[in-house]
Amino acid sequence: MRNETSMFRSRLRRAVLLLPVLGLTLAAAGCETLETLNPFNEREKPLPGARQPVFPEGVPGVDYNQAPPQPANSAYNPYQNEPPAAGAASAVSPGAAPAE
Repeated sequence: MRNETSMFRSRLRRAVLLLPVLGLTLAAAGCETLETLNPFNEREKPLPGARQPVFPEGVPGVDYNQAPPQPANSAYNPYQNEPPAAGAASAVSPGAAPAE
């Protein structure tokens, strides 16, 4: 009993110590300020040449005044309970007698 308790505590202690380290590691990975802590003091140099826009009048074939297209299944709602259409076959309950 004593050994199981100490084993549980050691695992718990290891997990409690690991969580902040993991959190700080993930936070530092997404931090842009670490770029200034470059130990080699190398700076990225922009490529030489003049900067020119690729499409100065906009992307050809794209109408910016039109609404974006909707996905093909945008009208589909599986949770909507609508009665069947007028021409559709009606469902018969399993215990009902056939209509004559």
